[in-house]
Amino acid sequence: MNLKHYDCTFTSTLSSDVCNRIIKHGLSQPLEKALVNDGQHISGIRDSDLVWLYDSWIYDLLQPYIERANQVSEWNFQYESSDGIQFTRYGVGQYYDWHKDSNIPPQPDGKIRKISITVNLNDDYEGGEFYIDTAETYGKTNHIEVVDLKPKGSIYVFPSDVWHKVDKVTKGVRYALVVWVKGEAWR
Repeated sequence: MNLKHYDCTFTSTLSSDVCNRIIKHGLSQPLEKALVNDGQHISGIRDSDLVWLYDSWIYDLLQPYIERANQVSEWNFQYESSDGIQFTRYGVGQYYDWHKDSNIPPQPDGKIRKISITVNLNDDYEGGEFYIDTAETYGKTNHIEVVDLKPKGSIYVFPSDVWHKVDKVTKGVRYALVVWVKGEAWR
């Protein structure tokens, strides 16, 4: 996919109180080991813990930023709904290596992930940097750190077929939300 813009960042957008409320809500539920590829654990790809949230108040907070990113980045993707909201905890040594969110076949309803959203809920950790691969190389060889995502409450929106990763956390715990909006398969 050839796009003019490959991402959109809203730095320090959610308040500290909102971020803390989301963290408290996520941690109030039992976390499980994160999986990939339709429920598999593949060593070396991902090591984190998560819980799925289905709270409309969280999605309602993010929806205006999804719409704005889709508009200002000139994607104009048609989308309908979101998967669940993934609350992710990265402890020391945990990470998620290079991957794309859209590299799965269409879901049973025929929908695909089109736009990915990640929210940094805290900034009192070290490591855990978020990287994307630039569109020019698109092969995990010319990656850039998304430094504007690091401040607490920052929202990063990008097409789901962009390669990205989270480096290992070296100190503290990194908390993040991940949401995907989906729609009809590309034609």
